[in-house]
Amino acid sequence: MKINLKNNIEVVFIGQENTPLIILDNFVTEPEALISLACDDHPFHAQPTDFYPGIRKPVPPSYGELICSQLFNLLKNTYHLENGTEAKTILSAFSISTTPASQLRPIQMLPHFDTTANNQFALVHYLCGAEHGGTSFYRHKKANYERITKTRFSSYTTQLKQQAKAENLHLTPAYIADDSSLFERIHLVAARKNRVVIYPSNLLHSGNIQPQLGLSSDPRKGRLTISSFICVS
Repeated sequence: MKINLKNNIEVVFIGQENTPLIILDNFVTEPEALISLACDDHPFHAQPTDFYPGIRKPVPPSYGELICSQLFNLLKNTYHLENGTEAKTILSAFSISTTPASQLRPIQMLPHFDTTANNQFALVHYLCGAEHGGTSFYRHKKANYERITKTRFSSYTTQLKQQAKAENLHLTPAYIADDSSLFERIHLVAARKNRVVIYPSNLLHSGNIQPQLGLSSDPRKGRLTISSFICVS
């Protein structure tokens, strides 16, 4: 399997903070081989320490090694990491959204960020069709934040906890997919089989989960993606 970086790289700048997103279509030469791996005998599991609304299982380490070696220069140049010397994967896992909306915890109903670090990036590799929904990016209306950095973390989380309590989110569980009373959606990347979107892990985001499709746990029928975190240091 190889990565295709010829004539398929799009960089878009989103929101008031002008954050770059990288979108790559036709990302790998053999996407069906990855889907077959997802369908092998190794089971998916829910992760008790993870807020992901579904199940996951590790991708072979060769996938993480490949994306780090092939994407290092692109990440370094796009995000102006002049001092970066290497890229490493922190996580790379097949992921399928399976949690019914009625079982969501309040934190799963809101846009989230993965870290406050500026040198970690999330990569979502869609191995499903567009009908399963892509990824949306948000601004918190009250704080006017789109990225949650170390200096913003305390004030943001304090405000959000207060707002979530006041909104009684636990009484109306639902996936977020558009604007809400607390957040403004600033951009949407549509899902497409074998498309990748890369963005800073501290950017507020959420998958556009489509529960009306049934949230199948079958990798060939459900919202199958590979979720990876890459750190450039």
